[in-house]
Amino acid sequence: MKLACCLIWVSSLLSGLCAQTPDLGGVKVALERYSGPAQVCATSLDKFKLRVQVERMGESQPLGVRVELPTSGRNVWPVNDVEVRSESGDAMLVRRSGIEWGNLMVPVADKVSAFIVQAVPPSVPLPRTTSDKERVIQDATSGAEVRIANWPQGRTAALSIRFDDSHPTHLSKAIPILREYGFKGTFMVNPGPKEPGSRQNYSFETQHADWEAVVKQGDMELANHSAHHRGAKGDDDMDREIGGAAEAIWKFTPGKSKLAALNLGGGTLWETTRTLRHYLDKYHQFDASSGSLGMDDSYGGRVEAFRKALQTHLERGLWCRVHYHYIGEGLSSSEAHFRSALDIAKEHQDKLWIAGMADIYKYQSERRTAKLTLVKSDANSLTFQLDCGTDAMLYDQPLTIEVTPPAAWEVAKVEVKDAAGSPLKAEIVESANGRLLRLEATPQTSSYSILASP
Repeated sequence: MKLACCLIWVSSLLSGLCAQTPDLGGVKVALERYSGPAQVCATSLDKFKLRVQVERMGESQPLGVRVELPTSGRNVWPVNDVEVRSESGDAMLVRRSGIEWGNLMVPVADKVSAFIVQAVPPSVPLPRTTSDKERVIQDATSGAEVRIANWPQGRTAALSIRFDDSHPTHLSKAIPILREYGFKGTFMVNPGPKEPGSRQNYSFETQHADWEAVVKQGDMELANHSAHHRGAKGDDDMDREIGGAAEAIWKFTPGKSKLAALNLGGGTLWETTRTLRHYLDKYHQFDASSGSLGMDDSYGGRVEAFRKALQTHLERGLWCRVHYHYIGEGLSSSEAHFRSALDIAKEHQDKLWIAGMADIYKYQSERRTAKLTLVKSDANSLTFQLDCGTDAMLYDQPLTIEVTPPAAWEVAKVEVKDAAGSPLKAEIVESANGRLLRLEATPQTSSYSILASP
């Protein structure tokens, strides 16, 4: 049954406010900053498809429609795949905040009376997500169990530490301190060249050699914060801002995976007729704009908030994300508070995989699309196949495979071999269920053999 709602805005409404329609499966539709005779109507046509109609009622001034899509709960929309088209099928310009992609502002031309808001399938189909059962082999013949670990090295949860805006204190403070702790950070950079008439401080450009040295050392990760952190006006400008930053980062790591995190940045506005997915796929990026705990001192109680968030993620085995801006006294985060948070992470280091955002995203995506298949087994051996649905050119983070041998096998004498019969290094680990073997596997289709000495 189609849901429909209409609401007429009257002059008694406060000017400058965006009045809201009742929910449409969690969607909210309203005229943007308007009080007058015009009306807006919204009708649900299908799952993730909405028709919005504007009745001007004699209104002559330009109108805009605010569409707020649910980004959580059971009615959540795939906001990165959403576009807006006129009823004649023409793509329409949409304005969004860099970190609120589900909040659309649609300018409505005089001749447009209705438009369609819809999620469209990605141009590159997403790989199938496998089930937990497909990631485990419990073999009755050999008595062995093989599983893909939730996180590398059998860690309980993952932690990423992000820094925005390629600020000079990232080089002078953040990176040296992270190295003291042995932690990897992700640095969202703005690598665009200075634009004519701009008053922005392009610290990445002026410290290019220092950033190049950081990347060469290999213990930190760069990510895409757009070329200039100013938003974009139109499709071509958005291409330049996202693509320009991506290409600048790729130059630092030739021959390596181009996959990187993208965060368009708070306080920026982006205008495009295309979906965000279009740009993500084109430039091999993934959306890192949500789900992160801000660590700026202005929020208050950040160290304790981090402690609680980390504990929750450890209990649930999830990816904990935090982000900083500038590090130092009188800046976004004091050095003392920064170190205090790192001390908390250090306390849990044996349970945490502290890595770059791209590393974590790769492992998570690989595991979600991976499956194990039993090829053959007997009392003293087992051969299995690993299949992974991700693109090996982009997703190159090794998967951790854990083998729990039967009691009859002497773990120290168990061999692991690849498809060519070459021995692989396997670590013997003490676990709650006894000794097990842990090995790193390339995330692509391949077979492995586990051999116990008779």
